[in-house]
Amino acid sequence: MTAKHFVVRDVAGQCHGSTVCPVGDTFVVAWFVGEHEGAPDSRIQLTVGAEDHWSTPVVVSGDLGPCWNPVLHLRTDGELVCWFKVGTTISAWVTYQVVSGDGGRTWSPPRPVGEADRGGRGPVRTPPLRLPSGRLLAGASTETWGERPRWDCFVDVSDDDGRTWRRTPDIALDHDTFPGAGAIQPALWRNPTGEVRLLARSTAGRLVAATSADDGETWSPGALHTVPNNNSGVAVARLGDTVHLAHNPTVGDWASRAPLVVSASTDGGETFHPWTTLEESLDSTAGEGYRPADSGVTTTGVNEFSYPCLVPVGDRLAVSYTWQRRGIVLALLDPSERTP
Repeated sequence: MTAKHFVVRDVAGQCHGSTVCPVGDTFVVAWFVGEHEGAPDSRIQLTVGAEDHWSTPVVVSGDLGPCWNPVLHLRTDGELVCWFKVGTTISAWVTYQVVSGDGGRTWSPPRPVGEADRGGRGPVRTPPLRLPSGRLLAGASTETWGERPRWDCFVDVSDDDGRTWRRTPDIALDHDTFPGAGAIQPALWRNPTGEVRLLARSTAGRLVAATSADDGETWSPGALHTVPNNNSGVAVARLGDTVHLAHNPTVGDWASRAPLVVSASTDGGETFHPWTTLEESLDSTAGEGYRPADSGVTTTGVNEFSYPCLVPVGDRLAVSYTWQRRGIVLALLDPSERTP
């Protein structure tokens, strides 16, 4: 059974790009909100709660300018960190972070991560993957726009719980033949065999897949998976022997971001099959009309259910997502109640 609750709704302007992290008996959820994506007033907001009881959202990013894509991570020492991007354009993003020692109720002032590399460091959209060794692997990416846009993804490696990052080379992609700009925003998981895999959104109408056999140090070239993709973000989480994928099962570059479903794989991510639907598509005439640019995507948000963040919570799954750019929803899923 799926239990769904609005974390925030009917915001002034638009909200998008949520992240969720369980902390004790509560959840911490963050997102960016402003007049529109990339607007000068875009800030990172955050709330703590569960079900229908949430604290008043607070801004944790200060007045740094346009903010994007927060990512929450609970360190082994109990410190909670929220990474996010700052910049007037995607290609010039810089990663900042704030930290909390009390479960997300109070936060440090924001500061840049590392040397404030353009394009950003650390996780670009979904939480990092923790390996049995304690190593973190963060799916990251860079975007250049203009006459010939180019998108590439890579993996950032941290052996100190996300305090410093070491960049791997880009996932190899044949840009001479690949349709469109490329692939970004990889989501990672580890199979019981020890191999680490990723799936990334792409401009080719399908997800891009890659595999690492050495704890994320090196990666196979990117290859198109069978799962359709609409050039929108996905999220992955493994529970036991089943890999769950939250995504929009639509095909095309900037295609519809509805419906929003969770699919499941019992063969390590080779194939995925529909498991549950989080949001149905509205009237097919209610198109979103995406207008992408380096300064951010312009859209009404109508019919958009997108950018899921999927994390395990014991033997259940929690997923937050954008609800028509007017709200953020948190859903709790119990895989034992339905068989993929």
